[in-house]
Amino acid sequence: MDFKSLVEKEMETTRPIILSYPWEDKACYGMWLAQTYYMVAHSTRLVALAGACCPLERNDLHARFVDHAKEERGHEKVAIADIKSLGFSLEDFPKVYASQAMYQVQYYWIQHVNPASFFGYTYSLEMLAVKFGVQVFEKVLKAHGEKSVKFLKLHSEDDVDHMDTANKLISKLTPEEMKYAMDNLVLSAQLYRQMLIEGQKISSTTKFKKSA
Repeated sequence: MDFKSLVEKEMETTRPIILSYPWEDKACYGMWLAQTYYMVAHSTRLVALAGACCPLERNDLHARFVDHAKEERGHEKVAIADIKSLGFSLEDFPKVYASQAMYQVQYYWIQHVNPASFFGYTYSLEMLAVKFGVQVFEKVLKAHGEKSVKFLKLHSEDDVDHMDTANKLISKLTPEEMKYAMDNLVLSAQLYRQMLIEGQKISSTTKFKKSA
């Protein structure tokens, strides 16, 4: 299976889970924002690390990672602002195991496997915005208002723009680099789906229903 086909397969597996997620429920949406914050807070560090670990002969990858690190600066603050607009604080939400694994394992992939593998992680997340961003955004906007959708709006626009650049670089990966990127993409997509399932289960508890 080639990279494009694999992406489509993983997105189709994710489709029913992400579209059936109760975005209109304040606690569930807040839980998603919190898990997103926990991951995005590591984005600039992970991208910078991937750039630093690129060999000299892959200056094209190094340059892209450097640029990407700049683009990701401050995005975690937007997620925090959306959480506060819902009447919650970040501390109200625990880190679910899947979201912790999402970012923690990337340090291993970058440092001990291959920095090009990181494309699997970033592509799996950015493709979510391409495939489902508009539908999710409309649900959240209708349920929670403009003050609570800034992170979704930002990434629905930015991640679509990132895809052309990512596609050009992915097409230049060596067979070995491509294998690592594909393996990481599958793992990241699976963990993301589990994060949604775990997050929904936790935010449906009595504790969150009383505060929502």
